[in-house]
Amino acid sequence: MPDPTTPPSAEPLTDDDVRRYREQGYLHLRQVLTPQEVADHRAAAEALLEREVPVIWGESESVTQVHYVEEAWLKSEALRSLALHPAVTGIARRLAGVPLRLYSSDILLKKPYKALPTMIHDDEAGLPLAELSQTLTAWIALTDVPVERGCLEYVPGSHLRADAERQIHMMSFDEYRPMAEIWPDFIWQPRVAVPVRAGDVTFHHFRTVHMAGANTTGEPRLANGVIYMDDGAAYRPGVQDHHLSGLRPGQPLGGDTFPSIG
Repeated sequence: MPDPTTPPSAEPLTDDDVRRYREQGYLHLRQVLTPQEVADHRAAAEALLEREVPVIWGESESVTQVHYVEEAWLKSEALRSLALHPAVTGIARRLAGVPLRLYSSDILLKKPYKALPTMIHDDEAGLPLAELSQTLTAWIALTDVPVERGCLEYVPGSHLRADAERQIHMMSFDEYRPMAEIWPDFIWQPRVAVPVRAGDVTFHHFRTVHMAGANTTGEPRLANGVIYMDDGAAYRPGVQDHHLSGLRPGQPLGGDTFPSIG
């Protein structure tokens, strides 16, 4: 019987895919979305960018790495359906191997010719969350993203590095430390660029070191980044935690605001 979480255009997720994800800390899957889904969700993302004032990731407009709209799934019914897309959530759940909840989704834009490379980081220190082990991000491409447009680059196996080689938490972005300072062996690690087509999805573990190049093309780079957190994740005051201000430190995230995906 066909897997109902896999669109007809996508290759089914294999045991080898799961093994590679857990060893490497990332996985690229082609055509998880159909062309019509890509068109619909791209239109919704572009409409949201028109309605909202995107946040700048970078010191100023002149040194912008990414423009983004936070909590996109709460601001657009179409983008909510994308964050809860059964193919995407089904893959995320199987890769993690534990129950997950939707934490957030952001629309991510690198403008033509303007956006600089995205800094080297992992997602752990920037999440105002505790009790995490298998949290992961689905990076859903809504446009083609060749290397020249700023595709993601991953450091294979970096999610398995020792605690002493990770920046585990930040209270502000002023506390950010360069990766080579935290992890001296980082400069010797291979980096894999992963160009993607619209409709492809890359999944990466929240401790996987990654980065992205500049957009040197005349077309925008548009994606939806969705974070699925461990069921049982708890609030820990930190960066970008304004939407969690009603929670007490240590309180688990749950309910309809952070729905279970299995």
